[in-house]
Amino acid sequence: MKWLRDRLKKAPPPAAAPLTMADFLAQAGGEIAREMAQDPDWFRHLPYQGGMSQDQARDFEIEKRAMWRRVIHDAGRGEIWGLMWTTRGDAKVCPTCREQEGRRFAKDQLDQLAAQPVHLGCRCELVPVRP
Repeated sequence: MKWLRDRLKKAPPPAAAPLTMADFLAQAGGEIAREMAQDPDWFRHLPYQGGMSQDQARDFEIEKRAMWRRVIHDAGRGEIWGLMWTTRGDAKVCPTCREQEGRRFAKDQLDQLAAQPVHLGCRCELVPVRP
């Protein structure tokens, strides 16, 4: 019976079922499309626009947003304590992201983190926080 108790302890709850990268890409694609529709000049505001075409930048933004969501999702299922928001620390960091610099999100706060918007052109990263 001990093996059964151990196995049940390790089984993830049904709500924490893994999502595929395709799920995150589809969600991010919809979010990015809505943001681009609201700002027809979105491409001109990007901090890295010179090295990419508009289509490449759109694809990059979708992939970046999907990875951001995937990191949050996986952190909730992993062995880490939480995530910390980090910026590039330069003049291109927006005021909203600058306020988040160094903020730590424990596992029970990851839903709050996932609900925060990630703007077009955001260069922030989420790094694991270990106990």
